Amino acid sequence: MQTGRITVITGPMFSEKSGELIRRCQKLIQFGRKKVVAYKPAEDDRFAQDEIVSRIGYRLPAHSIPRQLTPESVEMILTQTKDADVVAFDEVQFFSSAIMELVSELAYCGKHVIVDGLNMDYRGKEFGYVGGLLAMADDIEKLSAFCAVCGSPDAAFTQRIVNGEPVTLGPVVMIGDSEAYEPRCRCCFIPPHKVEC
Repeated sequence: MQTGRITVITGPMFSEKSGELIRRCQKLIQFGRKKVVAYKPAEDDRFAQDEIVSRIGYRLPAHSIPRQLTPESVEMILTQTKDADVVAFDEVQFFSSAIMELVSELAYCGKHVIVDGLNMDYRGKEFGYVGGLLAMADDIEKLSAFCAVCGSPDAAFTQRIVNGEPVTLGPVVMIGDSEAYEPRCRCCFIPPHKVEC
């Protein structure tokens, strides 16, 4: 029986997390001859509904599933992936707590599970269940981006902006792109509670 594995790819927005997930999956398909089944949150339709798309143009066919994973949707995924070697989840920070049990179950069934997700939300706090997945992971790839303010290649934070300025409050989950977010290094990141300082 194949040994399961959990790989977590994390970092801020614009660090090419989806691109790294796609690259790994394509390599496993082409050179490892593995069967890959991929999933993405249905609410994230910025680039495509039935594909994971990276900003530099990588694409991977994917099933869109609701963020709120129900026992029925979990069972459906377990059935769809029965013959898969690799199961991938894009933007994993958006999924409900059931993602933890699902990823664990898939790994125990011998699947290599690869997920990507934001390390922190716009407040600089743990986002969704990424922290829990990092604790379960066999492999962790932590990516960084180029800071939108100073150009440092060490941007680990995602700054939410309105009209180019950091915001103080707002919902934790707000799907957006460069109009609403930018990567920043620790020196240039301004947490919401420090905006008025």
